[in-house]
Amino acid sequence: MVCVAVNGKPVLGVIHKPFSEYTAWAMVDGGSNVRARTSYNQRTPSIVVSRSHSGMVKQVALQTFGNQTTIIPAGGAGYKVLALLDVPDKSQEKADLYIHVTYIKKWDICAGNAILKALGGHMTTLNGEEISYTGSDGIEGGLLASIRMNHQALMLPHGHLSLENAIAPNDMTGPNSLPLDILCQTETGIF
Repeated sequence: MVCVAVNGKPVLGVIHKPFSEYTAWAMVDGGSNVRARTSYNQRTPSIVVSRSHSGMVKQVALQTFGNQTTIIPAGGAGYKVLALLDVPDKSQEKADLYIHVTYIKKWDICAGNAILKALGGHMTTLNGEEISYTGSDGIEGGLLASIRMNHQALMLPHGHLSLENAIAPNDMTGPNSLPLDILCQTETGIF
């Protein structure tokens, strides 16, 4: 993974999967070779989580979204961000949210954060605070990553998730999906 942050904000991200030879990249206001999926299940989302902390997230997810929520344990922050996107790699699992509940190093999440931002998505602490890529090398507050959902509505003041009002105002396709309304420019090139 590679990330460029300017003034603490991620602006360019590259995630490469060496075994499948797939590379995703995106630049804020500069294009991408990846895009968001056309719909996401926000009522009972599938949630990709760290393999080593899946039990902790499962408790919060079940309380918030109900027992039909699927938890997908996975390794690698880049892999987990790609699970939120429309990637051609058939081995890539699909998820609606990415939640991490413990300390995580910023270098593990910067590239994914840049890609999500470039596509109109969000990655924040569980309290909804933007992650700054200056100062310390990690974040204590866990993280929530989403795209095509009302990210702020998923937050409560004390770092708990909430489904209340999480449906984006442009949802015209039914209760479980959101339309893709941001067109992503696709370019080819070498960085």
